[in-house]
Formats: sequence, C-alpha cells, structure tokens
Amino acid sequence: MLPFQNAGSDKDFLRLALPDEIATTLSRIKSFSVRPFATTSKYNASGIDLQQAGRAMGVSSIVTGHYLSEGGQLAITLEAVDVDTNRTLWRDQVQVASSDSLAMHEQITSAVRLGLVPALGATSGSGGNGTRPKNEEAYDLYLRSVALPQDTAPNQQGISMLEHVVVLDPTYAPAWEALGLRYYFDAQYGGGGEAMFKRSNSGYERALALDPNLIDAASQMVTNRTERSELVDSYAEALALVNRFPDSSQARFALSYVLRYAGLLSESVRECETAFTLDPGNNRLRSCAWPYVWLGQPNKAMKFLQADRGSEWVARVMPYALLAQGKRTEAQESVGQMPMGVTFGRNFLQACLVPGYANELESASNEFAAAVMIEPDPERRYANGALLAYCGEHEAALRAISSAIQKNYCAYSNLQHDPLLAKLRNTPEFTQLLSAAKACQDDFLSKRAKPSP
Repeated sequence: MLPFQNAGSDKDFLRLALPDEIATTLSRIKSFSVRPFATTSKYNASGIDLQQAGRAMGVSSIVTGHYLSEGGQLAITLEAVDVDTNRTLWRDQVQVASSDSLAMHEQITSAVRLGLVPALGATSGSGGNGTRPKNEEAYDLYLRSVALPQDTAPNQQGISMLEHVVVLDPTYAPAWEALGLRYYFDAQYGGGGEAMFKRSNSGYERALALDPNLIDAASQMVTNRTERSELVDSYAEALALVNRFPDSSQARFALSYVLRYAGLLSESVRECETAFTLDPGNNRLRSCAWPYVWLGQPNKAMKFLQADRGSEWVARVMPYALLAQGKRTEAQESVGQMPMGVTFGRNFLQACLVPGYANELESASNEFAAAVMIEPDPERRYANGALLAYCGEHEAALRAISSAIQKNYCAYSNLQHDPLLAKLRNTPEFTQLLSAAKACQDDFLSKRAKPSP
C-alpha cells in the first residue's frame, strides 16, 4: 500500500487513511502478506517509480491511488500494479458524497474484496469481514486519527479523538485497537503511567472481543503482558499467534519481544530479522534494535532505528546505541535531541557526557536513579541501569539491574555482552547479577519446555 495522492486541497488526511483502510481489509486474507503504511510512508510523493518501490519493499504487487474532493463529491481511484511487469492488474473508481464516509467505507471495502482480492490471486471468502463502522461522525474522526503521529503531543490528540469515536460507535473494533496502542504510547512515553497502561489492555481486550482476527491487537497484548513479567503465558500466546499468522510481521515481533525479556537474544534477533523481511519499514520493529545492542552488535541495530527515524522514541534511544558503538562524541551531541524529562535520562546523560554539566552529575544521578526504581517495565530498568553503569554510578546500576531481574527480566546474555556494562563487570557484585539472571532464564526455559495442560 502506498499513500494516496490528493488531487485537490480538501481531506488531506485521506492520503494516509485510505491506504490504511485497504491494508486492513487485505490483511484479513491469510494468503497475503501486506506491507502496511508504516513501510510505505516514505513513498508519498507523486511520480514514484512503482517497480523500484516494489522491489525495494520485496513485494509482488503495489496498490496505490488518488482522490479528489470537489463540488460535494469524493472521487477515489484505486489501482493495483504488478511489480515485475509494471502492468496494471486492476483499476476501479469509487464516487460518493464527500460527507458520507460510511458509504465510502462500504464501497471501498466492496471494491477491494470483490475486485482487488481476486485480481491479486485470492478469494474474498478467505478472510473474515471484521466489524463495520456505524456512525458517520465517529468514522470520520477515526480516519482523521490515522494520520496523527505517535509522538507525545499528537498522540494525546489521537487519544481524545478515539475516545470520542468509541463513545459514538462502541462496536467498531479497529477504533478500540487504535486506542489501545495510543494509550500504550501515552503510558510509556507521555507520562500516563500505570492507569494508561491498564486502559491499553482494556482497549485491546475490547477490540479482540469484537474481532478476534486483529493481529496487531493480539500481538500488542502479548508485549503488554511481557512488560509486566508474564513471560511463560506471553510466550505461549506469541507462539500460537505465529502459528496462526506465520507471515505476520507483528506476530513475529511479539515472539521476539518475549524472547528478549527471557534473555534469549539470539532467538529474539532471528524473529526480528524474519519480521523485518516481512515488513522492512514497520516502525514498531524499532525496538528490535535493543537485542543487537545488548549482544554487542550495535551496528546491526541501526536499520531498526531507521524504520522510525525522526521520532521521539529514536531520539531517546540513539545516545545508548551510539555509546554502545564507542561513539561518545556523537552520543554527546545526540543527547540534545532527547525529549525533556527525568525518566529517559536526558539530564543525567548531559551531566555524564557534556563537560560543562559535570558539576550537576551527582544531583542528576540521584534524580535519575530514583526514577528508574519506580519504572514498572523491567526492561526500562535494565536499560537505564546500564546507562548508570556506563557513567560510573555502579551502586545505582546494580540496584536497577538487580530489580529488573527480580521482575522477571532474564538479562543473562545482556550482562555478558552489553558494551555499556564493561566497567560493571569488574565489580564483585556482578557475579551475583549473572547468577540471578541465569536462574531467571533457566526457570523460563524449564516452563517453556513443558507442554500446555
């Protein structure tokens, strides 16, 4: 799916919302592997060489189109192109009143299922229909929310929009799924805390109750539970999801996530690479950078960070990745791009790396160490503990990493290979950390090996 071209000046949000809707419909066809907008958003200019783009993404077909809102009417042209031959496989046009987004949804869904799906070599009956939007205002808001980034400020706007959507149309599963994801980002990066994390779970649960085939919601439920130390159950759910949807990048990512928390980094990166092959631009694969960094292979992490370049998330992680590569000067410069706030360590890293702030190191370290110990996600405790270790705050680092292990983050491979722990490995307490992480991992492996009751 490529972004659509707006031939006018109205409804610019449809550039992203239309391909997202079509990708959602196509993703229900089990014989298809769909590259969603996360992969294709860079191809947003007119005059794109479709063959070149298709080969770069490793796909056999490209779906694209354009639209024009004029005189109260919305005309949408849809087109599928074979990448190898550059031949048009299918073309159709939908025309509805500009104000009738529900009719637009019905006509596009019908055109895709009855025309596009057969043209691509599948049958429309090979996937479920999902839920349908029932409220005009709600669906219009939902489409507008699709175009909003996941950075803190626009994410808050997206939450407000989607909360209104689910009040107006509580049975539309994709809105609950989108809300669950935005709640998650607010919990992790926007200061929403545990209350928003619980709302994220509730959103996904509601979405899956309405539509059990929503892969993103199912995979995110796995990662949410993993972050709250439910490794064995999360592993079973992730494995079941991969068995159901072996060509789903998100399902593979969910499995890689559990393996990462279990300290099985080599297994984790194998699933990450499979996920990347399936969808090389999926921005949610960005955290696959972590296992490579912790295996002492930070150069291999960069392609995953590139999948979400320019985001606040990458700005938070980049100093760590650069330090792991031994690029202290570049890391020092990248600290200035980090979002403000104590939780992610900007003030602490500034005091640690930038000479002019060295006199602030003690107070910044104390503040950061305190924030680390109230972080509910054990992986974040580990990562921030490693930053403390790099900057010579060994006592605080040991506390943070030990508490992460106690919360079922089995960082056995991390402890052996993470470049940021070089100084910590010389401390007498390090052996105890390694033993605790090994015990954590052994416990997971023994339970993983047992068949489900």
